[in-house]
Amino acid sequence: MNKSLSSLALIAVLGVTLSACGSSNDVTPAADATKTDAPVSAPTANPISTPKPTPTEDSKKSPRGNLIGNFGDIGTLADPITSKVHTKFTVDGITPTVCDQPYAQAPENGHIFTVDLTAETMPELASASFPKFTLSSYDFKFIGENGTTFTGDLGTVATYSCIADELEFPSGGMGPAEKLSGKVVLDLPAPHGILVMKAGGISGGFEYKF
Repeated sequence: MNKSLSSLALIAVLGVTLSACGSSNDVTPAADATKTDAPVSAPTANPISTPKPTPTEDSKKSPRGNLIGNFGDIGTLADPITSKVHTKFTVDGITPTVCDQPYAQAPENGHIFTVDLTAETMPELASASFPKFTLSSYDFKFIGENGTTFTGDLGTVATYSCIADELEFPSGGMGPAEKLSGKVVLDLPAPHGILVMKAGGISGGFEYKF
């Protein structure tokens, strides 16, 4: 998916004009003027506030070049050739899960989680270079809190017999003009970290901290 990044700049212009008027004539104090020894305080001025920079597209990216997502944020996928958006989705949560199916097995990596998401495909998907939106464990990567990337398989045998089939994101994917809510089951090596999602074969990705 191609993204065009734009930078925004804020320019604050402060114009200050100082003027003084004087006269060459001497001014005689009034006869009833009262002399005072009270100290004269220097005038005070409100500090000039520094404008805050406007966030740019780059500021929403991680050091890995992925868009940083929060749960519920709307992500979009576009065709790499036409740049037309064909899929919208939200990651609604990354939740620890207890498998409840008859043939459930213990996790190999240590922790079973489900990625809960909602997706909607546009009619434009029909004319995309790949006219289907698919999502599986192979579209995810786990990065530990210390920044180490896990190189093992997130889709172990334990993920295939964990929850009911009707709750999972369909293995056949989605065609044009469809909506659904589903789960992708992952076998993670730690209960906290960063999950990177690279759906639809895009060059960049979306990442979520949990």
